[in-house]
Amino acid sequence: MKFLKTYAVCLVVSEVFLFFGGYMLFDFQDHPFRAFAAIAFVLAVVITVWLAQEERIDALEKRIQAMENPEHSNDSENKENNQ
Repeated sequence: MKFLKTYAVCLVVSEVFLFFGGYMLFDFQDHPFRAFAAIAFVLAVVITVWLAQEERIDALEKRIQAMENPEHSNDSENKENNQ
């Protein structure tokens, strides 16, 4: 679902750019809206992959911290279990 949201944002931004004169920068003769839809799709794929990598890196950092400080993570788990 994140991908569809990202694609929609990229598509809207691209279409607004096109509407307000961005079409003058590119020479899309026949179907400028289709061209921007394709560009927005590529942008959405890149952004979604980047966000997924960021989430994975954050999860790895948490795992590394838990492995480096096992007594700290056990203390926090014990506190959560006692409450």
